[in-house]
Amino acid sequence: MKISIVSLGCSKNLVDSEIITGALENAGHEISSEENAEVIIVNTCGFIGDAKKESVDTILELSKRKEEGTCRKLIVTGCLVERYADVLSRELPEVDAFWGTGNLLRISEALNDIQPDRIYKNPPGTLYDPDTPRVPLTPAHYAYVKVSEGCSRTCSFCIIPRMRGIMKSRPVESIAGEVNRLAERGVREINLIAQDMTSYGRDIGTNLEDMLRALVGVDGIKWIRIHYCYPWGMTDSLMELIADEEKILPYIDMPLQHINDRILGLMDRKTPAKRIKDIIHRLRNRIENVTLRTTFIVGFPGETEEEFEELVEFVRETGFDRAGAFKYSQEEGTPAGVMTDQIPDEIKEERFERLMAVQSEVSLRKNESLIGSIHEGFIEGRENGNYIARISSQAPEVDGVTYIKRTAALKNGDMVRIKITGADIYDLYGEIIPQ
Repeated sequence: MKISIVSLGCSKNLVDSEIITGALENAGHEISSEENAEVIIVNTCGFIGDAKKESVDTILELSKRKEEGTCRKLIVTGCLVERYADVLSRELPEVDAFWGTGNLLRISEALNDIQPDRIYKNPPGTLYDPDTPRVPLTPAHYAYVKVSEGCSRTCSFCIIPRMRGIMKSRPVESIAGEVNRLAERGVREINLIAQDMTSYGRDIGTNLEDMLRALVGVDGIKWIRIHYCYPWGMTDSLMELIADEEKILPYIDMPLQHINDRILGLMDRKTPAKRIKDIIHRLRNRIENVTLRTTFIVGFPGETEEEFEELVEFVRETGFDRAGAFKYSQEEGTPAGVMTDQIPDEIKEERFERLMAVQSEVSLRKNESLIGSIHEGFIEGRENGNYIARISSQAPEVDGVTYIKRTAALKNGDMVRIKITGADIYDLYGEIIPQ
């Protein structure tokens, strides 16, 4: 069959979509465009309200293909299915099958063997290995590598452990084997992802440092970027390793969510404000030119104006290179979802705008400080006759890019030296200089 896959949500979901694609191709199916597909598979996100709405809207929009085009089956998979399979089955009769996040390698069974209730549920989460069929959906020079599945933390606002199960880590040998194969295929940047990266390996007797030491020895890999480093796992020895290994980028993606101790306690975030500030201080002292990226939640139940202002001042004073924010989403099945003192939507929106206005000022100042500096970067495409590139402080998809005047014939994946000549809040501007 001709099959189209629509991937929503985070990079972890994208890896699942790559596995689904590989499994379907191995089963003899052809990956096609939405317009020509006989089957459309939607890999959904169910994390917060906006993501759930996007998933449902996408399903409804694609269901029209069954009436108007060649599509004969619509299959929905991913986190939304883990969370709401029974409700979705009742409310979306146009969907032929709902497949959870487990056992994605067998999803082709849903093409022909439709169960009466249309729901296929396995233990959540799919661990994979170097031999797992997987078709890359990213540019050829970089890839995401998912080192674990699920999460064992108890953050009061988060539904992920219920959707993905407790944390299950892949063995170091499995991850290193995959990275070796990616390098042989021409991948030069590895983006390590997990729900809780700094807890990696605790369930199988290893740790993030052991895994990183194995990966830096892989020939052909230029950059290793670590995502989702929670503060409770940022040890001195991990900082030393990042500082000393050239391949491990000085880029720390560390979601903090808040800085007020009472709110952090209600969130069950484990790390108090004093330790968070100490970790940031030590990161900047130990890792030269470190890029700090974080995320915050505004409008958590009971958050007072004074507590929010404490967060604003923290953002202004700390000067994160990258920072994003979410408006708190009240999710059923979470401890925070039943807390009293839920914040009205209009206050959440106002706080979100205020926080991001402060961060915009910080981001512009940080980007302007790079003018005149020289960096290595990958060419990623063209726009309006200019090249689009990323330097090491810019992660794919979540950060800005660097625009370069086109002065030579370059192709995607080429690594070049770039002198930064301009900046705005999100992006940089530069010119290529000789190697």
